[in-house]
Amino acid sequence: MQNEKLKVALVTPPGLLGLQDWQAILIDRLRSDPRFEVTGQIVGGIDRRDRSGTLLMRLLMRAEQVLAARRILPYDTQPAADFLSTLPVTQDQADLALALGPASLTKYQLAQLRFGEWAVAFGGMSDPFKAAMTTGAGRAPHVQVEIHSRSYEDPTQRVFRQTSYNRKPGSVLTGAFVAEKSILFLYHAMNELAERRSVPETRQLPEATREKPDFESSLVYAFNLVSDVSEKLKSERLARAGQIRESWQLGSSSGPVSGFHPGKAKGLPRSSCIMADPFLFEHQGQQWVFFEAMNAEDINGRIEVARLEGDCLTEPVTALKCTYHLSFPFVFRAGDSIFMMPETQAAKRLEIWRCTKFPDEWELHAKAFEGQYLADSSMYLGDDGRWWLITNLSDHFAFQDHSSELYLFEVDGPDLKTIKPHPKNPVVFGSDCARNAGAIIRQGDRLFRPSQNNSHGVYGFGLNLMEIIKLDETEYEERFIRQFTPKDRPGVKGMHHLSVAGGQIVMDWSSAE
Repeated sequence: MQNEKLKVALVTPPGLLGLQDWQAILIDRLRSDPRFEVTGQIVGGIDRRDRSGTLLMRLLMRAEQVLAARRILPYDTQPAADFLSTLPVTQDQADLALALGPASLTKYQLAQLRFGEWAVAFGGMSDPFKAAMTTGAGRAPHVQVEIHSRSYEDPTQRVFRQTSYNRKPGSVLTGAFVAEKSILFLYHAMNELAERRSVPETRQLPEATREKPDFESSLVYAFNLVSDVSEKLKSERLARAGQIRESWQLGSSSGPVSGFHPGKAKGLPRSSCIMADPFLFEHQGQQWVFFEAMNAEDINGRIEVARLEGDCLTEPVTALKCTYHLSFPFVFRAGDSIFMMPETQAAKRLEIWRCTKFPDEWELHAKAFEGQYLADSSMYLGDDGRWWLITNLSDHFAFQDHSSELYLFEVDGPDLKTIKPHPKNPVVFGSDCARNAGAIIRQGDRLFRPSQNNSHGVYGFGLNLMEIIKLDETEYEERFIRQFTPKDRPGVKGMHHLSVAGGQIVMDWSSAE
């Protein structure tokens, strides 16, 4: 039955389970969602605890917890803990068992579950903080998150969903961040199960390595931690002093997007310390570039515009300036009017501005998503007449983040009077590919979405070119085509935007100063 609730039992280890924030948030969401019914708890018969680290790693973890406490908004876990304590210890009537900690069900326990057991794994571990510490020691580009499935028919661990999230300085911040992001990832899969009532296709997993970290890796992690924290504190100190350590600049090249390579782009003249998020717009036979501009003394970014003439820009003028930060100025036509949709997440809403005199006079035309955080938004008008809003919305508690999920909304156009969320939202997960790096690019009958590769602990580390395979009212599918990193343009720290129009290409890249 479509309206039948999905019955969920929670798998807990023997003894008292001290809930981490992400586990409590997940429990609170499940018990308030009418699609789910939490029927009880099952004490797992298989111990899957991660090996404890070295004494040095445990001491470092404790020190990090003290230092990072003020940076992480604490969640009240007591209501979820109270609810868990009232649940009967039974698996009767449950469709799915959800493992909350380092315990799994025996084959006998799996026998009575229609959809078996699901568990979230962080780099092959049950504890996100230990996984983050291992990632930090090895300088991995990101932390991998998987959803594992087990059933009576096949009790081996199999994976059916996999994504990854960018690192933050230290294992405590990284672990808390990745754990919070995993809630939406898991919840999305559970929503699909509740709707389809069928187990997704799985594949065999190699047995996770659970070797005890040695002293050498502990020292490597300590060195990396000190380096990361020092860099972070230095950047914050420079920002407070009104200095910008990282700068962004624009570059241009020509040709189709399929032949784009950042190494071929020529740097455009600098007029601000930060020039980023460039959008090309053709108007009366001329190419214009709208971009985010910001100097060291500025509190907020503004939108500037200049005409592109060969490999040069004319003197930029301010197109739009507000009392809050502006960036990502997506400019488009609808009917006889020209509109701009800059990023305005600092105002906690989405805004669309209409041009009254091109290129530097605009009036507020529409606003939507009041109280929400949307970043790097663009719109696309399909051949079927449907308007799509493509955006990176942050659904968060402690960590506002726009780099890990992509959302689609069917809208009526720039008026934003009708907004219908796509049933598969979020349609893309992962900090290495979810965030928009520009608007959809059409080349013949193919559609490309430039996306950001946020990894190695760096925002805007690289660019991806994704091809959209399917986009309609029920499905969204894209595939990876190409990736560009600083290796493709030596001397830069990162790149995170691409725009194509009329045979011209503009991009941006960053460098540390």
